[in-house]
Amino acid sequence: MSLKCENCGYEPVARDCPACGEAVPRWARFCPHCGANMPEEAEITGDRRLCPDGNCIGILDETGRCVICGLSG
Repeated sequence: MSLKCENCGYEPVARDCPACGEAVPRWARFCPHCGANMPEEAEITGDRRLCPDGNCIGILDETGRCVICGLSG
């Protein structure tokens, strides 16, 4: 299954759902196909931590601040 947007052509980075194997956007917390919980992004990206704001795509720097929005994690 492709995650490519039919309108703009954007294709988000995907990962496989551990329960059903379908493609899921990398930032998803639940699989849209089967509803399974997705592992935390930090487990996938190593020691990088994602911004706690669910709408931001930034990661936290060494001081614990998001490099995009500045929110402290």
